[in-house]
Amino acid sequence: MRLAIAAEGCSFELMQAVKEHLVEQGHEVIDLGMQRAEEPMYFYETAPRVAAAVLDGRAERGILTCGTGMGVCICANKFKGIYAGVAESATTARLHYVINRANILCFGAWIVGRLQAFDIVDAYLSAEIGQGMSEERRRVQAQGFEKIKQYEEQNFK
Repeated sequence: MRLAIAAEGCSFELMQAVKEHLVEQGHEVIDLGMQRAEEPMYFYETAPRVAAAVLDGRAERGILTCGTGMGVCICANKFKGIYAGVAESATTARLHYVINRANILCFGAWIVGRLQAFDIVDAYLSAEIGQGMSEERRRVQAQGFEKIKQYEEQNFK
């Protein structure tokens, strides 16, 4: 899968490990965040880069990190067509995509450790929309996603 990723200052080391892990898994990684520890970036600089890459098709999905994951998540969700969610476990990461079709995964270096981050990204990237859900639940989820897109049309003018 082609992924856009970005880390800011406090999550740089964790994202470097995640990046290596993703490449080892066979993913194509576009790193749009910090490139060197000596040249810090902040959540409000990294999130727009990943959001833009997902929206313009350079990446199929995105992964963002900061201290808690919340700053990058809030910022990414300011872009119409971006559905970002913060995950603190593999279960929530998987369900962000299965249920909510999140196209950007966010997590925090102050919250999750290296091995947990690997589990989180693996669960997110292996998930499929509606996976393990009944047909009725899939229908409800699809209706909910369409409703969210209607809200976007109303509120993102």
